[in-house]
Order: sequence, then C-alpha cells, then structure tokens
Amino acid sequence: MKSLSTLILSLLIFSVAYTQNYTQTIKGVVVDKQSGSELPGANVIITSVEPIIGVATDANGRFILEDINVGRHAIKISLIGYETSTLSNLELNSAKQLNLRVELEETVTNLETVTITAKDDKREALNKMSTVSARTLSIEEAGRYSGALADPSRMAQNFAGVSGASDDRNDIIVRGNSPTGVLWRLEGIDIPSPNHFSTLGNTGGPISMLNINNLDNSDFMTSAFAAEYGNALSGVFDLQMKNGNADKREYMAQIGFNGFELGAEGPFKKGERASYLVNYRYSTLGVFSKLGIDLGTGAAVPEYQDLTFKINAPIGKKTRLFLFGIGGNSGINFLAEESTTDNLYLRNAEDTEFTSETGIIGTSLSHFFNKNTSAKLILAATSSRTKGLAESVDSNFVKQFVTRSFNRQQDKLSAHLKFNKKLSSKDNFTFGLMYDKYLFDMIDSVLILGNYTTTTDNNDNADLSQGYLQWQHKFSNQFTINAGIHSQYFLYNNNFAIEPRLGLRYSLNNKHTINIGYGLHSQLQPITLYFVDFDQTNDILPNINLEFTKAHHFVIGHDFFLTQNIRLKTEVYYQQLFNVPIDTSESNYSLLNEGVDFALPERTGLTNEGKGRNYGVEITLEKFFSQGYYFLATTSLFESKYTASDNIERNTVYNGNFVYNVLAGKEFIINEKNSLSFDTRITYSGGRRYTPVNIPLSDFVGFQVLDQEQGFTEQYPAYFRWDFKLTWKLNYKKVAQQLALDILNVTNKQNVFTKEYNTETKQFDTTFQRGFFPVILYKVYF
Repeated sequence: MKSLSTLILSLLIFSVAYTQNYTQTIKGVVVDKQSGSELPGANVIITSVEPIIGVATDANGRFILEDINVGRHAIKISLIGYETSTLSNLELNSAKQLNLRVELEETVTNLETVTITAKDDKREALNKMSTVSARTLSIEEAGRYSGALADPSRMAQNFAGVSGASDDRNDIIVRGNSPTGVLWRLEGIDIPSPNHFSTLGNTGGPISMLNINNLDNSDFMTSAFAAEYGNALSGVFDLQMKNGNADKREYMAQIGFNGFELGAEGPFKKGERASYLVNYRYSTLGVFSKLGIDLGTGAAVPEYQDLTFKINAPIGKKTRLFLFGIGGNSGINFLAEESTTDNLYLRNAEDTEFTSETGIIGTSLSHFFNKNTSAKLILAATSSRTKGLAESVDSNFVKQFVTRSFNRQQDKLSAHLKFNKKLSSKDNFTFGLMYDKYLFDMIDSVLILGNYTTTTDNNDNADLSQGYLQWQHKFSNQFTINAGIHSQYFLYNNNFAIEPRLGLRYSLNNKHTINIGYGLHSQLQPITLYFVDFDQTNDILPNINLEFTKAHHFVIGHDFFLTQNIRLKTEVYYQQLFNVPIDTSESNYSLLNEGVDFALPERTGLTNEGKGRNYGVEITLEKFFSQGYYFLATTSLFESKYTASDNIERNTVYNGNFVYNVLAGKEFIINEKNSLSFDTRITYSGGRRYTPVNIPLSDFVGFQVLDQEQGFTEQYPAYFRWDFKLTWKLNYKKVAQQLALDILNVTNKQNVFTKEYNTETKQFDTTFQRGFFPVILYKVYF
C-alpha cells in the first residue's frame, strides 16, 4: 500500500505540473432508430466547447470532428422531422478516438418549428420494442461502479429487482426467480453461460468471460420482454460487441483481478471500412494468492484464459458482414489436505478436479433493401464442455474411491433470420425465425449408498425452433404500443408454446411517463435434466416428457423526471409461474430453488404440476452522471413463493424479501488532462433461505440430515457490504493511462455463506463469504 500511495502522489505532482494540451477525434454515424438506416444531413454540434463546433453528416450518415480537446464533452444531434438527441459527459482521452452510433427517433408529426428533445438517460432500452423493466447496460458504468469488477452480471446486481446469490459467483436473481431463468444473447444469438468455471444448464459462474473492453452498450431486461426473446423466465442480457476503429490502429494493455489483457483494433487496410477488434486475457489470480489475498478457494488457485474478437467487413453501401467469437477455458484442482474453512467451493473430504471450456463463433450478414426495409441473418456454433472428478480421501488424505465423475458436452448450431420494415413514422414491424440444434454427449456417475451408479449416459441431439412477430404503433409522440407474439417448439418431445406480449407507454408530459407491460414466457428445463436415468435399462428416459415451465408477467411503472438529470422510477409487478417440475411423490422439492450451485439436480420422477408466484415493488432514484457526479439508490421489496407436491406454499430459497443499494461517485478534474474519481457502493439485502437440520436424526446416522418438513423456513442473517473505489486517469501524448484501487467489503463484514452441522463436534460449522478484498487495476491505451 505504501508503494501504491507513493506512485499516486508522484503521478499527481507530475500531472498537475505537466499541462500540455492534447486533442483527439470524435466520429460516428447517425441512424433512424426504427429502421437502422443511415441519416444524411443531420447536424452534430459539440456544445461543451467555445466557440461551438459542428458538422453535418455525409451521404452515409457519418460525421467526424477532429482536434477536440481531451476531457468530457456534450454533443447535440438534430434533424428536421426527428427528435433531437443530446449525449452528455462523453469521455475523450488522448490515445483512443471516440466512435459513436446515434439513433434518432422520427416524430409522428413532422413539425419544422417544434423541437422535441430526447433526454440523455438510460430509461429506454436499445431494443425499440421494449416497454417496461428494461434499461441500457452502459459499458462506461460497468467500468465505473465500485465492486462490479468490470463484470456485466455484477453491474446488473445494482439495479432494482436484482440481487446476487453470493460473493463466489456472479449469478443474478431477478425478482425472486432462479438464475437459470436468465437468457444470454450475443449479437442476436442465444449463447450458453459466458462464464469461466460454468456448468451445463447454469447461467452464472465465478468469473465472467465477457470483456467490457470489447462490448458496446447493451440491454438488460427483468420482466415482460419483447416478443423476440424466448426460452427465458426471469431476465435477458442482450449483448452487443463494438466494432473496431476503421480509421486508426489502437492498442490496450491491462492487468488486474480479471487477468492480464492485451487488445488491438483497427482497419485491415487504411482507407477501407473493414476493421478488426481482438482481446486476449490470462488469469492473474495466482499473483493475488501469493500476495496473501483470500480468493475464497483455499489453497487452490483458479486458472483461466479467453479470447474475444469481432471483424466488421462492409460489402458495398447496403450490406455488411460480421464475424465474431468468444472462447475460453478454465480449471482448478482442490486437495482435501489443503482445504481451509474459508473455501467457498469445497466442503467435503474430497480431492476434486474441475475443467470447463466454452466456445462461441458466429457470422452475421445484414442488408438494406431500401431505407425502410432490412434483413439480417446470423449463423453461429457454440460449445460448452465441463469435466469433473471427485475422489474420497481418508484421514491421512489417501485416495479411497471415486465419489463423482462427469463429462458433459453440449454443442449447438444456431440460425436467426430477422426482417424489419418501417411503414411510416407511426408503424414498424419486426419478424424473425430462430432454430437451434443441440448436440449432446453426457456421461455422469455418482456414488449412491455405496454403489457407483451411472446417472446419465446419452449421446443424442434435439431441436428448438422459435418464431416471433412484433409491431410498434405510435398514436402520437406521447403514446406508443408494442405488441407481439412469440412461439417455440421443442421437437425432442413435441412441446409447443404460444406467448402473447404487450407493452404500452404514455407520456403525460415531459416529466411523467406511465408504462404497462404483459407477457407470457416459457422455458426449456435445464438440458441435463431431460437425460437423467438411474436405471440405464429404460427404453424411455424418465424426464423426457417434461414440458416448458411458464410464467405470466404483469408490470406497471411510472417514470418521474424531477430535473433533467434526476429521475424517480417506480415499478409494481406480479408473476404467476406454472408447469414447474416437482416430485410426483409428496415432498417440498421444486426446480424453482435450483440454479446457484455448480451442479444442477440429478432427479427423476418429476412432473409439471408445481407453481410459484413473485410480486413486489421497486423504487429507483437516479442521477445520471452530470456536473462531475452521479448517484443511484434502489429499493426492492418482494415475495417469492412456491408450491410443491405437498401442497404447502413456502418461501423459495431466493425470497430475501428486500434489497437496498446505494451507489455514488464524484469525478474531480485536476486539470484538462487528468482526473481523480471516487466511487462507492453499499448493499444491504435479506439473507438466503435454507432448510433447518434435523439434529437428532443427524446424530443418529452420523451425517447432516435436513428437516424437509420445515423446508426454507429459516433465513441467514442479512447481507451487508460496502465497497469503495479510487480511480486515477492520466492523458499524455498518444497514451492514456488508468490506475484504480477497488476495495470490496471495506468493513470486512462476515456474511454467512453456509452453515453445516458437524455430527462429531455437535456444532454448526459456518463458512463466511469473501472478506476485505482489495483489487488493483492498471490499464493503458496507446
């Protein structure tokens, strides 16, 4: 810490003394929000400089502003017949050009004498058909928020209605739903969990493979999604990758908690529009471990690496070809001999090996038939593979026998064809077809009551087809309706669903907007569940006829802009879940309680007769970054209930009842080239539900036995964490640097992770979540 403070002091003295002016380029493209077509003749003005600088977009909707002083800037974009858009607090550094994509919305009535201004906020998603419970996932925010670790999932945990499962993983719980209900979409294709150390069927993991250095602003939705999203119950991440700079080669290097990174972007050939973007990352957790920082893995050190890329190749003026991909692998070995009480991942007398591999590669071709009609075809292949082996050891740590092994691979071939037609300033239609072909190769074995049993042995394939139709109609500039229908068909067991969607938005005035949304949503069961079979002689798999789990989503919301940059948002929701897999025999088991561990259940004898309900109210008070500071305060009050085959309504494991978040940050401009930022975050949320232990029976049999009649009646103490981040940004000629210290759990609060009954000591052994955890980040652009 002493050397770090010395470095910061030296940088401060140097940056204040060295005040040479540096300039950079701002460029971009202006497009119609509904059709995506480029808009020539739009006025682009930088309002943050004196005198004001401005240009008009060319025939291709592009603009370029050169020799702009580094720092924060505001830009106003206007065009007759369109709402004026204002982009505020855009950060321009000395080593990287700022490339913008600006979407303008056509007004219903073309009035040349009246200017309608769109506020610079995150209240609307990038997807034009999203009405409620959706917002833009800003990449700048992902890099700014304390405790987010540059992870989109952890950033989303700050939003109303969202909470994290634990410090060890980035699973997100949306309005009391299981994390397995979240859909990940990248560049228009549904993808497997984009996380290191993930397992088949789960959506989270300890470390994200997504790299914010390669992502563009994206959408995050928590209810009543637009009709183009299917096979999801609780939330949607619709991620976009940014394009590489087509005019100039730029480079980036970074070292921090997420790894050592190298990135490059630029044109393949100067003067042409084709560009590339590539980033490689390798784990640095071994360094953190040697520094004595608790990773929550005991003596074991996780290792991982990943590669991300995107190629943009325009073909003429109307057609564009993209190639994109993400690939990564990860592994860790736990030895019982080295196990400690602070290990969040291993709690048994076992030696465990675990590896995972994930690959995503795709191509998309978009074409404009005219300025109002376009089509896009995306083809992709994804692969997810996990291997694990657990071996029991005796008191001398000598291996005795295998207790669990699995080798699971899921490959998927995907296609998505999407048409968009803008009929007028009032009406826009979108139509799409999606097809996924799953290829499975799964072998699971486990020790059950002394017998080593094969639970899954399947090499097969299955198909899921989806289709959707969406219509947006503007009755006026104040009143918009988004209506649609989604369908999906699982060919493996002939399960079919039709899902209506509806959203209404009405602006009472410039300050007040009412939003209403409804959707019926369906989701496949975790793929591994269909193929579990403890008796390998069966001709028919026991779970193969499980139907989709379904949910009705009802949402009503109110947006109130107190000032231009401060809003108060309130949403009330109700979700009715049905067709939930539960036991055919009487029990408290429901699939709604799965999803936050590394393994999904291996269970047969299930039927789609379970149900659940989630309801609550969410309040967000937010000041968007302006005048050098921002704040975000969210309150989520909710109930999450389920009913299993015992016909008793119980709390789900995720029914924490409340989540409070407070985030704030302040940027101090030292001079025109350098800044110092302070960001902080406080989270206080209800503890996780759990089933109490039947102590007499546990003492009798010699191992922990839960009292299933009291399922999820107990609750861990409330979770509290305070994070604090200090960021220093420095600009030099053609080089920009960033140094950050992010301290997680400043107070070293001991939040309970698990409690397990020890039959030998007759006491409960408590494992706590991650304590005081400092993270240092250094990034340089050149």
